[in-house]
Amino acid sequence: MLGFVKWFRKEQRQQSSILSSQISMLASEETPSTLPLRPSRRSRARRKFSRFARSQYFRNRFSGVRLRSPVPRVGDLDEILGINQRNAIIAKYNPRSAIEEARDKVAAKVALNAGGVTTTGTICVISSYGDLLDFDPVRDLPESWAIKPARGSQGDGILLALRREGNNWFKGSGTKLTPTDVMNHLRRIVDGGFSGDGAAEDAALIEPLIRADKRITQLVPEGLPDVRVISLREHPLMAMMRIPTNASDGKANLHQRAIGAAVDIETGIITRAMCVGEELTHHPDSDALLIGFTVPEWDRVLDISSKCSAAIGLGYLGVDIILDENDGPMVLEVNAHPGIEIQNINQKGLRRQMILAGEKM
Repeated sequence: MLGFVKWFRKEQRQQSSILSSQISMLASEETPSTLPLRPSRRSRARRKFSRFARSQYFRNRFSGVRLRSPVPRVGDLDEILGINQRNAIIAKYNPRSAIEEARDKVAAKVALNAGGVTTTGTICVISSYGDLLDFDPVRDLPESWAIKPARGSQGDGILLALRREGNNWFKGSGTKLTPTDVMNHLRRIVDGGFSGDGAAEDAALIEPLIRADKRITQLVPEGLPDVRVISLREHPLMAMMRIPTNASDGKANLHQRAIGAAVDIETGIITRAMCVGEELTHHPDSDALLIGFTVPEWDRVLDISSKCSAAIGLGYLGVDIILDENDGPMVLEVNAHPGIEIQNINQKGLRRQMILAGEKM
């Protein structure tokens, strides 16, 4: 603990020094040379602004949200949903039982289907060593598939096979997967190796690999894009499309170098795209233009995201929706603790959207 305190204080001093120098430069640029301030007033003003900027910087630093400008504006911060406010909203609207159900992908599928929400198909569920003994990859797995830990998060533990040759499969990157590789991965999942909540045991969910709508495949060389919609009380607040890249190994996960594209909630049009903090206009692998692309069947996407709230009992949630080439929009999974990175992608604050939806903040 003492080591952390020392590190934190050192980090504070370094960041304060950097920020103070930036503020000094800004102040010198913005003050007309023909009308210099008196030293005492200028010094007091600079110190006051420096204290304010540092407080806003550290508020921004630990809220989990990054703003474009080095010194955030108060108006921006008033619109942003910080991590503590997000947790308060979750505590208010999401019952513990519904959170547990959403955390388990298998249980969530059952609840969503019972509520009339279309989800991705299921090949089988492996939840014990007995199931592993009865499972033969060569016999039981199709041409292409996805293996997911039921209680995984942030894309950890997901294994995708795009094609089969003989008794082996191949990932989007071209890496070969043997039957032994598949069984070892399944054992690790069952042992809880990818469980996001630290559970000692988990289940492996095996699904057929979805073939994306052809209107979307023009954007990506490999992988399946999905749309994340965040809703409050069945009211869609904000959306983004997560687009795989070769660097993300075909996975639509921002933590693994996928692209995050802001989607206008009214029109379904992509207005902005980012990958690892850098703004893009085109896909880095396919060179397809991202800005201006319209997500197909956008009204159905919003309708499905709204239905998920009642089906699973969550008042505030993130819904991940994919567009299948045959069946259209369907739910991939739901998240009872949706992240706030979507605000960086959209350059908009969720707090403001909640207020517009009638929430008292």
